[in-house]
Amino acid sequence: MGITKKSSSALRFGMLGAARIGPDALLTPAKSHPDVVVAAVACRDAVKGVKYAKSHGIPKVYSGFAGYQELLDDTDIDAVYIALPNALHFEWAIRSLNAGKHVLIEKPIANCADEARSIFALAESKGLVALEAIHFTFHPATQRVKAIIDSGELGKVKSVVGEFAVPSILSSLFFLKDDIRFNFDLGGGCTMDMGVYPLAAIRYLTGTEEDIPEVNRATALGQPDLTGIDRGMHVAYALPNSVSATTYVDFSMPGWGPFGILPRMPKLSVKVALDGGDIEYFNYPLAGTYHWIRVVPRRGRARTEKVYKPPTGAGEASWTTYRYQLEAFVDKVRGRTPRFWTDPKTTIKQLECIERIYTVAGMAPRMPSSYIPPDAETPS
Repeated sequence: MGITKKSSSALRFGMLGAARIGPDALLTPAKSHPDVVVAAVACRDAVKGVKYAKSHGIPKVYSGFAGYQELLDDTDIDAVYIALPNALHFEWAIRSLNAGKHVLIEKPIANCADEARSIFALAESKGLVALEAIHFTFHPATQRVKAIIDSGELGKVKSVVGEFAVPSILSSLFFLKDDIRFNFDLGGGCTMDMGVYPLAAIRYLTGTEEDIPEVNRATALGQPDLTGIDRGMHVAYALPNSVSATTYVDFSMPGWGPFGILPRMPKLSVKVALDGGDIEYFNYPLAGTYHWIRVVPRRGRARTEKVYKPPTGAGEASWTTYRYQLEAFVDKVRGRTPRFWTDPKTTIKQLECIERIYTVAGMAPRMPSSYIPPDAETPS
């Protein structure tokens, strides 16, 4: 994706956090969007912030303890991308909305469902847009899988399996030793991070976003009793219409064979079993990079599909999942109807399910933020 000429009235984004995900999630997609400019970044560490801004061509840098709020006070900023640790999402989403900014918030949108409710309620009351960045659902390949299922071509869904696991041999390439994902107080845990992908996939593809899946069994991996953090999680669900489902996520999937020394391949698929055949959707988290959809009917010939552009509307084969998400976000802000949008109720129920997963696994759900919004303070 090249750099596109920008509109004189382009939506101006500020970034809270000089995060590693920033280039993929916003900076690169913004280059090809004519109505988006990344105008500022805030980072507590001044040296890191300046380096990040220079590397990515961001004109303004806010730093120090007051840096985040200074960015929100900038009247030149229209929308805020929040890529802070999970435990800080609620506070800075609320502060952003109160400053009159639209918010695109990294997943999970908050530490708990009640916080998500508050974010969406405030956004609605102010006429602003709030979106949790579960980006893969915006990609046309994901929507194509849903369309195949909904067409009835293969009959009714019987079961679905969603997986997202990184082999231990590759784990250090993706996760730092002191990664925030391993910190309970910052809202860490595999279910809070990678776990949102397969959970969102099984709910979207089966059309059960309005329901909270019944969690039949959940087994945390790693040393959850010592750290409060799940390195991985196996979960079994009962979905509406007698559909069974399982998910497996893992930050560091062990090898196999003698002493587990033989590495495994990454697990990146959603598999749907239907009365009349099966569908496998490979690399659903990053479908824009590469994917395939394998359709195997009980009768007839199997086929493989790849879908990088929607049948109608905006989209290019070069667009990533994040670029499709950004297109939808800007459409929503501009008062247009996005080709796909995630209902706030879907996001809230997803967090309710995550809370249930931790409870069934015998673990504590992530703690709500200690931040009390101004309108929620108790008068003295």
